[in-house]
Formats: sequence, C-alpha cells, structure tokens
Amino acid sequence: MSALAPGPEEIRDYLLRRMPDTARGRFEEAYFRDDTLLDRIEAEEDALVSDYVLGRLSEAERRLFEDSLLGTPYYRNRVDTTSRLKLKIQAPGLFPGRAEAPAGDAHLFPRRSGTGVAFGLMTLLLLAALLSALRLKSDLTRARLELAARPARAADPAAHAGVVPLAQTVLLGGERNAGPAITTLRRAAGGAILLSFPRSLAGRATSTLSVALLDGRRVAWESAAFPSKEMEEGDVSLRLPPGVPPAGSYAVLLRAPGTPDQAETLLGILEITDR
Repeated sequence: MSALAPGPEEIRDYLLRRMPDTARGRFEEAYFRDDTLLDRIEAEEDALVSDYVLGRLSEAERRLFEDSLLGTPYYRNRVDTTSRLKLKIQAPGLFPGRAEAPAGDAHLFPRRSGTGVAFGLMTLLLLAALLSALRLKSDLTRARLELAARPARAADPAAHAGVVPLAQTVLLGGERNAGPAITTLRRAAGGAILLSFPRSLAGRATSTLSVALLDGRRVAWESAAFPSKEMEEGDVSLRLPPGVPPAGSYAVLLRAPGTPDQAETLLGILEITDR
C-alpha cells in the first residue's frame, strides 16, 4: 500500500479482498483516521458496484466480487438497487423521445439512446451512491464509537519496558540459634523476588560483593558485583528477574569475588514453590 495516498487500484484491491492481510490492516487503520481516504473509498465502492451491474468488470474481478462481497446483505442491497434503476431507465417510455433499442441489445446504453438517457442514469446512480455513502459513513462512525468505548485490554506488566511487576520480599541473614535459616516462598506464576539482608553482613574487608543462588553445586543465578562500602546502614536489596530461578531449593550465598580465598557467607536456604 502507498504510504501516503493509495490509488484507485489499491482501494479496489481492498474492497475486493485481494489485498494482503498486513497491508489491509494498515489500510483500515488509515481510513479510521483520515476522512478524506474514507470519501475516496466510498467513491470507489460506488464505481465498483456500478461496474458490476453494467458488466464492466473483468471475469476475475466479477468472480471476486461475487465470492467476497455479493454474499453480504449490504452489497446485495446495493446491487439490487442499482440493477432496478438500470431496468427502470431501460423501460420504454421513461424518457420521451428516446429511440427504442433492438430486442437483442442488452446494453444499458443502446447505440440510438440519447444523452438524456445517460444523464438520467447518472443522476439516479448518484442518488443511490449518496444513500450508500451515508449509510457506510454511519456504520463507520458507530464502529469508531464502539472501539473508543471498549475497555483497554489488560496486559502483562512485565511485557512493557519500564513497568516493573510487583516482587515478593524475602528477608535473609537474620539471627538464628542453630543451622541455616530456611525460608519457604510461594511465588506467583512469573512473579519476581526481592532478596534483602542486613548490610552489616557485607563487612568492610572487601570492596565488592555478589549474591548467588546455588542448586547443589550449580549456580542458578548470581547478581552483578556491587560495592560494599557505599552505605553504612540499612539493608541490601537485590531484585531477581520474574520467574528466576525455577521452583526448587537454593542455598543463598554472599560472595566476595576477586578475593584470594573466594570468601562466602551462607545467608540461608530458600525454598520456592510456584502457585
């Protein structure tokens, strides 16, 4: 489809349903925004119906018209109205002084018909086109109002950049009498987790730290290195991506990357189950 102004052939492709689906979608978005394009579609629709009734369509276009459009009440009514107008104009005595066509001449404009016949036909077709255009514009206006009144479809917040889904907070590294603290979490499907632990556990001996989740000996997730001395108070909070790690049991370790002995502190055991 032409980016700015589709031509008559493209409009006719749209009306006859032979425009590709992608181009058709862009075309429909355009005429909902542009009343000028809508007027051109209405004019081409009038010409298409008239060409069908007058037998001016090619065989391929005639078949497309009958297969794609003639089955709908709207186009059946338009074709019926235009056909009846054609028959009335061809009826004897409708236009005084008109020479009668030979019995075997099935054309709308016989060779001996005058300019008055053509003028009368065009006037009647114009009236029929005007009524059809008003009806189409009314239908499109109603469709616009219905689309505007529809509530916005709920979307997954995680699918939009800059929108952060809610996270469930897990506190680690608290005081315990014996053994590692075990925290059980029922995570919402696709939800995120916020790991928090006291900053005092970070110590002051190293400049950077990271937090890792281990499933046995395998690292399921590890944070980027972060400085350990920027803040004196408060907790350290790290947000895991939605759905990470998968449901299971994990040892949560506080690491000091880059140190000779790779010092580690066990913050606790995290057991995750998905709802």
